[in-house]
Amino acid sequence: MAVALSEAQVREIEAANTDGLTSQELVRVFSDRRIRFSEANLRRYVQLGLVPRSRRIGQKGKHQGSHGIYPVRAVRRINLIKKLMAERYTLEDIQSKFLAFKDDIETLDEAADKLVDNFETKLAEQPAGPRRERLFEELEAVKRASAALLDAVHRLEQLLTPSSGARRPRGGGVADPTELL
Repeated sequence: MAVALSEAQVREIEAANTDGLTSQELVRVFSDRRIRFSEANLRRYVQLGLVPRSRRIGQKGKHQGSHGIYPVRAVRRINLIKKLMAERYTLEDIQSKFLAFKDDIETLDEAADKLVDNFETKLAEQPAGPRRERLFEELEAVKRASAALLDAVHRLEQLLTPSSGARRPRGGGVADPTELL
């Protein structure tokens, strides 16, 4: 039985599920490849903040309700957890040492992208002229500032995350955890 997905498998799953996956689909991604993973594991990982929460998506049609969709990055996150656990880390070790900032950083990155996209859409509606050109210049400055902020946040996260030379709990060891994400 495999411990985790290969990088090629993760990329294939990400490409095929850009809109996200339901909890059943997430479980199936792993179980179809003979990797032990259950909905109970998923709930536990979400409760510990190791995997991002699902968002509710309404069903089309009258009285159809809604269902939860996990972002596709949950596959990579679960896979990392599986790898680290195979290296003898506990969930608590993983939570405190490797994934302490991941959700907040990913949320910041997604929010910045969405904000820039919204600005671009609004600016495209502006009439041509000097004002529009000035607004586009401001948008470019915002993009640069956003990229610089995210770069700085990633650097700080790497400084606070154990590197390959750090002492390993329970005798395990892995490559730099940022390489696995």
